[in-house]
Amino acid sequence: MNEQTIILIFLVMALGITLWLYILKAIKQVNYKGDERWKLIQLKANNAANLAHSILIVLIAILPLFINMRSSVIGIPANMIQIQSLINISSDYKHFTLSRMI
Repeated sequence: MNEQTIILIFLVMALGITLWLYILKAIKQVNYKGDERWKLIQLKANNAANLAHSILIVLIAILPLFINMRSSVIGIPANMIQIQSLINISSDYKHFTLSRMI
């Protein structure tokens, strides 16, 4: 399976879960009839959702730093190692040519 299919599957699952949660909330609203218990449940759920969103935002902000660190070897970025290897290969031919890196 390619990446687009996987993303599409997760997107459809997220859409289904979101719609089911709205339906479930409407059912619970009718069952509790909007009393204080229901308001307390909604308040706790809102606090939990805000905490989860805050953690997710922090992870999204910090995760790229760890990904960049894994692509380096002892503090030297991976693309610098590739450039150095190209310079060494081209110096064997007594001239300096640097291939275009993609």
